[in-house]
Amino acid sequence: MSGTLYIVDGYNVLHALFRGADREEIFARRDWLVDELAGLTTLRGARAVLVFDGSGPRSTSDRPIKGVPVEVVFAGGSFTADTLIARRIAGQAADTHVIVVSADQEVQRTASRAGVSRMTPRELGEELAACHPRAGQALDSASHTGRMPQTLEDKVDSETLRRLEDLRHKPQ
Repeated sequence: MSGTLYIVDGYNVLHALFRGADREEIFARRDWLVDELAGLTTLRGARAVLVFDGSGPRSTSDRPIKGVPVEVVFAGGSFTADTLIARRIAGQAADTHVIVVSADQEVQRTASRAGVSRMTPRELGEELAACHPRAGQALDSASHTGRMPQTLEDKVDSETLRRLEDLRHKPQ
């Protein structure tokens, strides 16, 4: 096997991990995510491609980081992060274990059709925290995040939850 490659939908992950963060804070967290992925991939003997939407209207740019197994890619021109992720999936050797990290439904479907592993942003956050305690501290101390939704009660409104409970307790 030629190793493991994480293909990460950058803004998707940041928005999931730092819910409610404004645009400037999300932009500021890009370097944090690069650093944390560098630590994770180094510990795991893996590589990562971190894909962000839009660096400018003209073209896509790649930024390999010297000595770090992380490449940062900004989609541009007619390309979106989703398009670049799909191209990266398709361009990998058959013996590469690819893990796509995104909560985006279309990206997840693309990964599924290609037969590669999928991971949610929350699962990546858990791996970052497990491999690097500083990542967990950053996630825990994000003032605007509170706790991430873990249960159904955290994810749906009270009326939907009430209807689901009624269905569950309804005699059959």
